[in-house]
Parts: sequence; structure tokens; C-alpha cells
Amino acid sequence: MSKETKTERKRRIRAARWRNRAIAFGLIAFMVVGLAGILVWRAFAPVSAVAADVRIQTTMEGFMPQLVRAKVGKPITIQLVNRDTRFHTDGGGWHQFAIDELGVNTKVGPESTQLVTFTPAREGIYEFYCDVCCGGKESPSMRGKLEVSA
Repeated sequence: MSKETKTERKRRIRAARWRNRAIAFGLIAFMVVGLAGILVWRAFAPVSAVAADVRIQTTMEGFMPQLVRAKVGKPITIQLVNRDTRFHTDGGGWHQFAIDELGVNTKVGPESTQLVTFTPAREGIYEFYCDVCCGGKESPSMRGKLEVSA
């Protein structure tokens, strides 16, 4: 093996430093560009015209969550998300969200989302249900409670 001269050693160290600097610069540039991309994407991302206060998912297993809380006189928007497909054998995948005492009754198609907004006028515990499929209103999983307080 040949012995490394002092000049060759300096060149090797200098080359290693440049390589490390280039790698560090590349990583920093990658992070900056990535962060800028995320910020631009968030700035121009589509925003829903109505933001839902509560998201309720419905499937053949029932509503999730089954308890929703609201305030008297304050509008509440429920985003009803139907996770069932049109191949659901009972009701064709459709679900309903109904609260008789408040005059709320909406249906949502398979693999769809429906927004429903209403304003509870008085305190109480109201039952919401789906009477379209899955045993209907009598099925414990196809019912839930809306708790309205002052």
C-alpha cells in the first residue's frame, strides 16, 4: 500500500466536506420546497361552504356516534356520511336521519354525504333514527339521541 501524502489527505478531507455540504444543502432544499408545497396546497385547498358541527357516520351497523349534544337556539349542522354501498341488501344502501319532534327528516344515498342544518328550540333529549333499512326504527343500532341543553 502506498502511503498517503499530506496534500492527498487534505484533498480527500476537502472533498468529503464538500460532499457533506452538498448533501446537507440538498436535504434543506428538499424540506423547504416540501414545506412551501404544503403551505400552498393548504392555502388553495377547496373549503366546504358549510362546516359541519357534528359528523355522523351511518352503516348497516348503525349510527356513530349515537349521542350528539347541541345548544338551544344555536343552529347545528350534521354531516351525515353513509358508508354503505348500493349493494346493501336491505334498503339499497340508503339511510335516513329523522327527528320527529324537530321536523328533521333527510335521506342519504349509498357512499354519499348529506348536510342537514336545524335549530333546536327547546331543551330535551330527542331520538334520531333511520327507518329505511337494517330493522328500521325498532333496531337499537339505528337509533341515537340528540341532547339539547341551554
